[in-house]
Amino acid sequence: MGISPGFRGETAHSRRVLVLGLDGATFDILQPMAEDGRIPNLARLMKEGSHGVLESTVPPVTIPAWVSMLTGKNPGKLGVYDLVRRNGYGVEPNAYCYRGQSPLWHILNAYGIKTGLMNIPGTYPPEEVDGFMVTGMMTPSEGSVFCHPMTLASELDSTVSKYEIDVRQWQYSDEAHFIKDAYRITEKRGRAAEHLIRSVPCEFYMIVFTSGDRMQHVLWNKRAVIEEYWEKLDRVIGRILRLFGDDTAVFVVSDHGFGPVARTFYVNEWLRRRGYLRVKRSMNERLVAKVGEFMEGLYRFLGEKKLLYPLTVFLNKAVGFNRVMKYTFAYLATERLEARVNWRKTKAFSSVHTPSFGHIYLNAEGMEHGRVSEGERDELLRSILEDFSRLSDPDTGERLRVDAFTAEELYIGPHVDEAPDIVFIVDGGRCEFDAKVGDGILFEDGAPLTGWTGTHTMNGVFIARGPGIRREQRVEGVRIIDVAPTVLGLLGIAPPSDMDGRVLEEIFVEDAGERRKAAPLSVSGGGKGSLSEDEKELIEDRLRKLGYIT
Repeated sequence: MGISPGFRGETAHSRRVLVLGLDGATFDILQPMAEDGRIPNLARLMKEGSHGVLESTVPPVTIPAWVSMLTGKNPGKLGVYDLVRRNGYGVEPNAYCYRGQSPLWHILNAYGIKTGLMNIPGTYPPEEVDGFMVTGMMTPSEGSVFCHPMTLASELDSTVSKYEIDVRQWQYSDEAHFIKDAYRITEKRGRAAEHLIRSVPCEFYMIVFTSGDRMQHVLWNKRAVIEEYWEKLDRVIGRILRLFGDDTAVFVVSDHGFGPVARTFYVNEWLRRRGYLRVKRSMNERLVAKVGEFMEGLYRFLGEKKLLYPLTVFLNKAVGFNRVMKYTFAYLATERLEARVNWRKTKAFSSVHTPSFGHIYLNAEGMEHGRVSEGERDELLRSILEDFSRLSDPDTGERLRVDAFTAEELYIGPHVDEAPDIVFIVDGGRCEFDAKVGDGILFEDGAPLTGWTGTHTMNGVFIARGPGIRREQRVEGVRIIDVAPTVLGLLGIAPPSDMDGRVLEEIFVEDAGERRKAAPLSVSGGGKGSLSEDEKELIEDRLRKLGYIT
């Protein structure tokens, strides 16, 4: 079984799929811009296809959101809940996020469909695929092996005058420098994508742009600056779309939406006030607090003197980004939490996860200083959830909206026990979270630790346009786990039974459903060698009918 060779990105058949991932995209920004004619390419996709708000994972964090999108599974089956994972009372960075799973490209490769993948978060280190893979966020640096095949790295460097993976907003204190770098990396991503589409023929491409998320974290309060970036990205998208005809199915998806940061909630301080957490009362604790104040002051001083960026660039090159991330989270966990808490008298705590992740762990027996037995667990959870229902704004006294869930209410799968015991969202997502305890502060305006003005929300973006997809269709109830099964459904492949998402049948014209009646393929790890002869014959017959092979 073979794919007929193409020329400059064109395959022998006409059906191709392009997925554009726009990190942090939200219709709150895109819809008005589309109506004003400022993003003509995205506006055309919306008008000529189906679109609607995409509900992200809970929490709406980059990882696990992209992983859930591309596996069709909830985090309880993935064992991935954040960029970092709990390790005792601290945290450590997640490694390759798709380990043990069958992401979309594994399934497509098993059906003989070549895949071109660029900048998908959590894919480092790159794996061997039928097509190509250029890894994205969580890649240590451009000095790492971030491409398959490996020769692509030098090819991309020569194409765009040194390929760059990401712009890390926390490295910057100079707004002009940050914006310039975000634009440059976006432009390079687009040019690199154009080159690979022309030179490596594939039936499925996925290209992710992440700088929008980085811009919105820092500059959400400057709407004009944010809109100018989306105008720039729309032009880059337009150049990519011109490489495909109208017979290509195009999906535009985001991992989450975006909105303003109104305040920061100090979860552990709230737990202390409610009697679930106890802090130390010692000179050592006060000394740790002073050290923390000094380090945060040093961070801001380096930024003001424009020394922060060159220093972090040096550290990334000297020890690697993953180690810098590990040491940073280890410091934050020690300074803001571990050194301040009396663990032997603590029942519940919030660890040092990313600021968008509202969560609580029980200090369960089996942990180093665990004291909550299995028999006490349910009653303790009920007590915390009841207390959450009475959380009030300290300034107005008004009750705050808190959407709080136990892990079992949110997730299903073999990894639910790795999730926080409670996951919650405050004020519709306008609130970020900080693990610091001992300073007597419950809420603080904005985001004091990061200085960010924007944060993740649940309302992401879904757009689909192409053959067999309804025009000018507004769709409701789209979840991030529906993306992978819908792409498979478009290609006539029934989703594996362990996917939690569904095929969005409502976006397809009536006669398109006949293509999606094939029995699901049993995929384990995505290897072609696991197929039986009967499966190979069945797949070849399907692909021939679809026009993939001749």
